[in-house]
Amino acid sequence: MPSTRSCVCVLTGDIVKSSALGADRFDAVMGALESAAETVAAWPQIAPVHYERFRGDGWQLLLGQPKWALRVSLCMRGAIRSACGAGETRLAAGIGSADRADTLAASSGSAFECSGRGLERLKTHQLWWIDGAFATAGERALAQGLFSVCDGLSRHWTSRQAEIFLALVQPEAPTMAALADRLSVQPQTVQVHFARAGGHALLDAVHAFEQALE
Repeated sequence: MPSTRSCVCVLTGDIVKSSALGADRFDAVMGALESAAETVAAWPQIAPVHYERFRGDGWQLLLGQPKWALRVSLCMRGAIRSACGAGETRLAAGIGSADRADTLAASSGSAFECSGRGLERLKTHQLWWIDGAFATAGERALAQGLFSVCDGLSRHWTSRQAEIFLALVQPEAPTMAALADRLSVQPQTVQVHFARAGGHALLDAVHAFEQALE
């Protein structure tokens, strides 16, 4: 298949302390990432989305529209944490060109290069990073700031907080009452967990990010 060039966002991630998780929990984490990617791919107006497992405990996700990067990053963390409370992923988002091949592993371009370099250069206090071909220096600074703050707010989610935020960050999210019914809990329970997850501030950040990169 011939490659195609476009401006995309590539997320490259790996599992934190994967060897300490044990086989069952590690499999649960990788399965949660794949399931989350399938859910994201079904969102309206987001195509194309492509996910691949990468180098053992690593993964990559290509988004055809960079504006979705922050929402999807939160979804990936939410999926991992709701499946395995001890699970965590580092990730780096790179925005730029892509020479698409049959697989992400065989693809190339500035988005892949930026994402890979970003993951390698994460500092000890960082789990997330974003960089690449932004329209202006101000847009880059905003994106990096929002990524950093959202990483910090979501890093200590409990499994229940992650489950609830993951449901409510979807583009066509249920109401809290509908989610409570689905989970067989009281609406107040959903509200409390969402608030403790920093949900309102995180959604505000997601909307600001998407408007800036529209």
